[in-house]
Amino acid sequence: MIAKLTGTLDRIYEDAVLIDVKGVAYRVLVSKRTLHELPELNSPLVLWTETVLRNEQPHLCGFLEEREVDWFRILTQVQGVGAKVALAILSILSASEISDAIINQKSNILSKADGVGPKLASRIVLELKGKKDLPIVFGISTKDVNANIFPSREVDDAISALMNLGYNKYDAENAVSKASQKIDSPITLETLVRLSLQEFQARYG
Repeated sequence: MIAKLTGTLDRIYEDAVLIDVKGVAYRVLVSKRTLHELPELNSPLVLWTETVLRNEQPHLCGFLEEREVDWFRILTQVQGVGAKVALAILSILSASEISDAIINQKSNILSKADGVGPKLASRIVLELKGKKDLPIVFGISTKDVNANIFPSREVDDAISALMNLGYNKYDAENAVSKASQKIDSPITLETLVRLSLQEFQARYG
């Protein structure tokens, strides 16, 4: 099974990309969110992938972040959620937003995705809210939620602050992700932003 592709972005389609890996081109289905965050054509591209059956044929679904493919796998385990619906959810919601919707039982947010009605959205929340070892945002496990340190507001505010400083969303989310894992006590916005900026400094010098 192909878990990750590292190559060059060759073409962009309405719902897929073509990635050239050492002369072998792979067509990979992606979400709209991924399409909007792609680099320029002929640029290096890394996609985390999951193989699914579509019209009885195997297809690759690709994601820029590993946590997105984790959520894709989890979502497709819910009855009535296939690859198309899971990609639709990931098109409008980030991994952190899906985590928040499940934890806080915000089925109305999930129902905004194409092909997800209120009943299906409620089923997704119902089946997943008590599931152990969900890919909760930034490596924070479900047991941490009970400890009252799930930092949805602080995380969102920190990402926004970094974007206001000129960083793109993808890099901001990655920096905040790494920074949050270094904090043992309840996360504050000031600490999260400071450590995130240190991540950028360590990365770019």
